Amino acid sequence: MKILNPNSLVDTVDHFNEASFYEIDWQVEAGELADWISKRLGKEGGYLGSFAMTESDWEMEFRLFTGERIITKAGRAHVIAEEASRVLRIIEEETGIETQARKESEMRLSVSIFENMKSQTLETGNYCCGTCSVSLWRYINSGGFGEYSIIYKTGLQNLVGFRSEKGGWRKFPFYYTLLSLWESKDPISKQEINFQRSACLRRLKFLANRSTDKYSKRKSDLLKRVVAEPGVGSDTTR
Repeated sequence: MKILNPNSLVDTVDHFNEASFYEIDWQVEAGELADWISKRLGKEGGYLGSFAMTESDWEMEFRLFTGERIITKAGRAHVIAEEASRVLRIIEEETGIETQARKESEMRLSVSIFENMKSQTLETGNYCCGTCSVSLWRYINSGGFGEYSIIYKTGLQNLVGFRSEKGGWRKFPFYYTLLSLWESKDPISKQEINFQRSACLRRLKFLANRSTDKYSKRKSDLLKRVVAEPGVGSDTTR
């Protein structure tokens, strides 16, 4: 599986996330990936001067790893900035390849997300919208924004207030949020997964009768991992 697509940051990030999720070796490309992604810093269209999509990326449909679509330009720009930063953070953690570009991106993003006096992120754990909040959480879970890592726990505590009676969360994309919770080792994440167990089982049954496109497969595989995880007991709240 080739990870790097030199014409698309979106595809490159998606391929990396797929390799990580399915435990496919990506380390042989680590140096090439780190170098190419770093060169996307500050390019036109990048969120606050962070990593920018390519021209061809802007012409294509934008989907999260779990399949949810993002329509707005600002949403796309912010999410890919966090996701690309996350890729570099994981590469750094697992191979020791550090990039100044990741550190520079983190500094630029933190000005708006944490240091702007109008920002409520430190108080609520959320930034902009549900999707953007989750992309931020995923980067923090990888070790980014270490100084502000507490906002993940704050965000989880506030996520409870967005629970939907039918399962899932209002304003937060179900599968992308679930992925972030599943990746986290925080006990609150496990509690929230436990609360959503019934919703996961219903969706898993629904997906069994759906097409086997890559997004449906990823969703189904995520749900299977979530419901099979040790320590996730039966949910009797719904």
